[in-house]
Amino acid sequence: MAKRSFQATEAGIKQAKSAFDRTGWTQESLAMEVNLKTRQPVWRFFTGRPVERHIFIELCSILGLDWQDIAEHSAPGGSEPKQAYGTLPEIDALVRQVRSQRQDKIQNQCVARCSY
Repeated sequence: MAKRSFQATEAGIKQAKSAFDRTGWTQESLAMEVNLKTRQPVWRFFTGRPVERHIFIELCSILGLDWQDIAEHSAPGGSEPKQAYGTLPEIDALVRQVRSQRQDKIQNQCVARCSY
């Protein structure tokens, strides 16, 4: 059965923090990028605690990281195939699609607010 959550390894946390520092974002802004209501899952991600797998994968994607390099893997007997959750390019394409859909809405709202 598929795991419902992932957690980052120590090395993965270091990579993620480094990528996060390069963005100049806050944890709140990263949470907004993933469409989260709170920053708690972001905090859990950066402290190596379990995070829902779709959020974990999305955070890695937004930070430009391969989630499979960041995630702690199960013991050899319980490991799942690398492609169990889709390939990274598929996820990246989905992220780009969702962002482009949200970007239009945000731009329309900004134009509406700034035009008066």
